[in-house]
Formats: sequence, C-alpha cells, structure tokens
Amino acid sequence: MDDDVSSSLRREGFPALGEHLTFLDWGSTGLLAEPARLRVREYLDEAAVCPSGEAGWMHVRHAETLDRARSEAAALIGARKEEVAVVESTTVGLLAACEAIPLLPGENVILSGLDYGAVAMPWKMRARRDEIELRFVPSRTGRIEAEDVLDAVDEKTRVMALSSLAWTTGALTDLGTLGEEARRLGILFIVDGVQSVGVVPMDVKALGIDFLAVGGHKWLCSPLGAGFLYVDRLKAARYQPRRIGMLSGRPAGRSFIEWFQDPGASPEDEIFFLASARTFEAGGTPNYPGIIGLQASLELFRRAGPAAIHAHVLRLGDDLMSGLEGLGFRIVTPREEAWRAGVVVFNHGEGPAAEKDLVRKLRERRIVASVRYCAGFGGVRVCLHAMNDRSDVGRLLEALAE
Repeated sequence: MDDDVSSSLRREGFPALGEHLTFLDWGSTGLLAEPARLRVREYLDEAAVCPSGEAGWMHVRHAETLDRARSEAAALIGARKEEVAVVESTTVGLLAACEAIPLLPGENVILSGLDYGAVAMPWKMRARRDEIELRFVPSRTGRIEAEDVLDAVDEKTRVMALSSLAWTTGALTDLGTLGEEARRLGILFIVDGVQSVGVVPMDVKALGIDFLAVGGHKWLCSPLGAGFLYVDRLKAARYQPRRIGMLSGRPAGRSFIEWFQDPGASPEDEIFFLASARTFEAGGTPNYPGIIGLQASLELFRRAGPAAIHAHVLRLGDDLMSGLEGLGFRIVTPREEAWRAGVVVFNHGEGPAAEKDLVRKLRERRIVASVRYCAGFGGVRVCLHAMNDRSDVGRLLEALAE
C-alpha cells in the first residue's frame, strides 16, 4: 500500500483526515469509518418510521447483516463463518471463553504481566471462585516472550491467555510458536487480537488459536459496542458458554417467527443449540447499529488487505523511528519488522508527567496520540494505520522538534 492508496482510503473512509487533523491513536478508539457512519445513519432513519409496517422488521433484515458480519470477520482471520460470534467487545469475548472452560482446583492459567487488564480480569474472578492458580509471566524486554511463557507451563497448565501485541510497547507476540506448543501440550490458547487484527495478517488455524476476541472500535474503526469472537469449531462443540442469548438456539423444526405465532408454543418446548460460535452470542436483541457499522468497516479493511496495510505501516514506522532517533528520543518498540505492527512507542526519559504534557501540546496542534504504560514499559504511543501517510509522520516530527 503506497501513499496513493492510503490517500484513496482516507478520502473514501475518513474525510476528516488531512491538514486539520493528524490522527495517530487508532489503538485507543479509532475514527468511525464513513461507510459505517452512513449505514448506521440509514438504520436509525428507518428505525424511526417502521418502513415495512411490521414491528419486527429489523430482526428479519439484520439477521442477514449479522451473517455478513460473521463472514467478513471470518475472511479476515482465516476462519469459517460458523466459527465467528458477534459480541459487544474484546472483553465480552474473553469473558465468554473464560467462563466456558472447566477448570479444577489447583490447575493454572498462564498470563502476561505486560498485558492489558481485560485479558486477566475474567480469570481473577475464576481464581477466587474455583481456586485455580494464575501465573503472570514478567517481561524482560517489553515483549511477551514465547520462551518465558512456555517456561511457566507445567502439567497443571490448562490455558494460555495472551495478547497478540503488547499494548504499551508495540511488540508483536510470537503466536505461531505459542500456538504450536499449546496444541502439542493440549493447552487451550486464548488471544486478545484487538491491537493487531485488521493491520497484521492473521490465520487462526495456522497459529493454533482456540479463541480470538476482537473489539471493532479500535483499528477496525467501527462503532463502540460491536466486535467478534472466534471459537474453533472443535472447541465450540466441546465447550458450552455459561451465558446464552435468546437467538443462540432454535425451536425444533422451525424459526422463532413461526414459533411465536403457534398457539401450541410453550417455554417447555425443546430448543436446539448449535455446536458453533453462534452459541456464544449471549443476550437478547443484538446491537444492530454497532453490527451494521462493524460489517461496513470489515468490508473496507478486507478490500484494503491486512498484508498491504501491514507493509504500509511498517514503512511509516521506519520513517517515524528514524526521525525520533534524530530528535534524541528513545524508541521502546522493536526495530525488527518481524516484531512490530502499527504501534510505535517512544519516550525521552523524563517520565510520564512530561510525556502527558507533550501529548497535550500535540493535541493543541490537532495531532492525536496518547501515553500508555504497563509493568514499567511505555511512553508516548503513536498508532499508524492504513489511512496515515508520510505527511502525518512529518507533521508529528515537526511538532516534536519545536
């Protein structure tokens, strides 16, 4: 993806970008893609007038939207459509995976001490309730090192739950090595993919991932409250979620609409739950506006292609890191292309207070970045996406040089 393609994507999906806004914080909450905004607006306009004259029109029409969203997400990560559930967020997906896996007292779960809090949060409650052990692996380098993670594994390890990218350093995790070892050892592999899916090519089958949770509002630029959960089909057949939704199952031999209109229907009737990721779609009425926006955004980034996006952000990252070093900043993110994606983190050794002040000054110039730390690693975080180009990098470096 060169700057011409990037400019085309900016015009098509993000018209606010340009001379008056340098947006470099996609890893926090991304800008809403224009196709998503327009489709959500269309839905809201329809919801105000009941266009079909039938009050349940949105369920009928947007069952197809849900299906397309599952298909788009599956295509992005190398999965089957029936292995994708639409969920509200990364956290909800991680929680559903955590709740579905049976564990005995004394068994353990491997986590990273460098990870985002949502990865560990569900397991902390499980640890209190079920007397399981949580093993937090410290980071020596600012990366979630596969070697260190595997050194923490023993005969009572049942789960590894980790992120695909270290959110405060921008370092990619070696998912391939971890997934291969997890399969060999019979350990379940749960991944938070929110900071890399859509920017880095991902094949969940090749990587040996059992559960992958991805929120849509960051790098996928969809409305908040919509994301997806991948569940390997064999694991979906084996593990049942603790929470279910009204639409997770089906009445015997008919649709819910037919069931609702049958005088003989009863809550005692048998409901069939498919052995697929759909069973993990908990709750009742789906977040249709969010899902409509998610589907539109997924289409946009699928057409651009994660491989092309990754190559583009790596080139921009090279330019940015060279410029930062020339200005005397310390680069936290690995320089090797194999270990980074769109996140570049840097600092100047003066501490978080000075970095927050720097980000505030950038904001006055309409340059959007953030400060992030975990386990002592972090600094000013810049997130480079397909829509950014060399002019964005140039404006940032010019502002930092002042």
